[in-house]
Parts: sequence; C-alpha cells; structure tokens
Amino acid sequence: MLLVEEQYDSVSTEFYKEKFMPKLLTNGCSISLGAEMGETTRTAKEGWTYQHCDTDYRYRERWSTKLAEKMGMEPINLSRGGGSNWRIWRTTQDYLLTNPVDFAVIQMTEASRWQMPISFDFLDRWNPTSTVSSFFDFTHGGIYGHADNGRGYEEYSNWNYGEYHQLRSFQNDHRPNGEMVDENHYSGMKQEIDGYFLFNDQFHNYFDFLRHVLYLHYMFESNDVPHLIVDMLESIVICTYMKDELERITKLPPKVMLEKYRANQYELTYVVDEYDPSKDEDYLIWFEYIKRSNMSEKFNNLYNKVIGAKWFDGHPYRNYFSRITRDCPREGMNSMYLGEMPKGHPNEECHSIFAERMYNEITRRNLL
Repeated sequence: MLLVEEQYDSVSTEFYKEKFMPKLLTNGCSISLGAEMGETTRTAKEGWTYQHCDTDYRYRERWSTKLAEKMGMEPINLSRGGGSNWRIWRTTQDYLLTNPVDFAVIQMTEASRWQMPISFDFLDRWNPTSTVSSFFDFTHGGIYGHADNGRGYEEYSNWNYGEYHQLRSFQNDHRPNGEMVDENHYSGMKQEIDGYFLFNDQFHNYFDFLRHVLYLHYMFESNDVPHLIVDMLESIVICTYMKDELERITKLPPKVMLEKYRANQYELTYVVDEYDPSKDEDYLIWFEYIKRSNMSEKFNNLYNKVIGAKWFDGHPYRNYFSRITRDCPREGMNSMYLGEMPKGHPNEECHSIFAERMYNEITRRNLL
C-alpha cells in the first residue's frame, strides 16, 4: 500500500503527464506495437495453449517509449498488429481531430496491406470457428495493455497478402464427409476478397505508399505538428526499382521492351508479373498504356517529393532484424543485422537502436 505522500506523488505525476507533458504520437504496425516482446506460450488447466503477453514489459522495451524518454515526452502509441498504411493514415487523422500532439513519428508498413470495412454484410458472412466463436473477440484482435492506444474495436479489419493466400488455400480443403480441415472466418466472402486482390495489385500499392506518406505529411503540416515519417520495411527501395522500370518502359518502343523482357525476365519484376509467353499481346498493350497514362512521370513526381524530404527517413531499418533483405539478398551480406524474435519481429536491442537512430535524425535535421 502506498503512503499518503506516495499516493500524492503518483497522482501528481499522472496529472502532469496528462495536462502538461508534451505528447509524442507514434503509429505503425506490429513492429511499433512491440510484437513478441514479453510474450510466452502458456497452457491452461484444460490443456489448450494460449499466448500471454506482459504488456508492461512490451511498453517499456518498444522504440516509441524509449524515444519519448529521450525527448522528454509522453508516448502515445496507436499501433496495431497487422495494420496497413491505410489504417495508419486513418487512425492518425482521427486522433489529431481531438487531441494535442507536439511531435509525431510514423512507421510506414508493408504496402500490400489493406483494410476491409466491418459492415453489416461483413458480419452476416463472417464465420465463427472453434478457436474464436465470438465476433467481438475476433474484431478486438491481438493482446493490448492499458498503454496501447490503438487497441480495441475499429470500423475496419486489417489484411495482408499472407492472410489472403491462407484464405485461398482453405477454401476447398474439405474432408470427404464435408467437414472443413481448416476453419476460416472468411469462407463466406471469398468472391469479394478474390475480386479485391484481382484489381489491387502490388504495382499500385507502391503508388499509394508514396501518396500515404504525403497525406500524412500534409496532415501534420496543416496541424502544425513537427514529424518524422520512417520507412521500416523497404518500401522506398521497391519504389526505386519501380521508378527505373517505368522509365525504361516509357523510353523504349513496346516491341523493343518486350524483346528485352523475353530475353531477361528480371528486366521487369514489379510492373508486370512473371513472364508468360501467352500474354505477349497484353504486354504490348500494357507498355503502351503506361506511356499514354504518363505513369512514369506521375510516379517520379511522388517519389522525388518524398525521397529528399527533410521529414522522411528512408534508412534501411529492416536490415537490423532481417538477415536477408532486398538490398542484401543472400545470407551473410547484411552487416547491420542485430537480431530478431522467433516470428521475425525486431528484438529489444533493435528497438533501442531504432530509438537512438530516430532521436539522432530528429536532432540532426532540426525537426523539433
């Protein structure tokens, strides 16, 4: 039990933090949430296993808290596991409408992630499973503590390519008696999800990545919030490759471009899928359409606005927690690697390095 003066000090500290302490707003995906840190697998008395998380430990060890300590600010972390750049933009916008922010650091995530509206139709087609039978348990998602401002119910569900391919593999996986081998919440909405992925390809996702970065910048600028936007998962590297591919397609006649692509399928890896000789006519039309729609110029305008911005950090953070990256495609090439958690998230040492790097960049660039 706290003594009276200790209780007073505790209340005074919380009052100061709420009313007077500068606020550091952060947002991102599971990386910024601090996923896997403080997590252990436990067994219930009934025999089934579950994931336990010491959320206080996770809060202390993640980069947002460490950076806030260096800056003398209170950390406000809106991150959520599986969150997309769409979610990062949406929840940041919503938060700024009603809350004061003194500085913001935003961690951009993998560009292919997307959000599905949780509507009545979504609820109507959603399937309970033996593991998660409650719609409210499903939509709450993840393990969140008192300091996780991004926790709880939202109006969208978060998705990525891995979940989509997992969904497709489950659709026709039945035993002869009709029983499903793998249960899935989404089997009732397969056609809608297939349709989305048919049209929302990776190529356009990186256009949207650059636009999301600029949306966030202009939003902060209009609210007079100094900020740093961080590319955590190599999206700007992919954008550089795409920029080069679009420029080549624009400069060359379609037939010449097709001949080069036939001779070397690595000539184009982002603007089109893996080469298929039966689609030669489609390639020619596509190359000509890229020219007519000025895609290269539009992409270059977005890219150039972001890449040299004072508030954008394109440092290869992923190298700290991934042995193999796009810049280091073979084992042993990555000299920056520090360590990772069992499922691939950055460990405690990485989070400390993130905070140190971000603090140095904020100081060096005179952002605050």
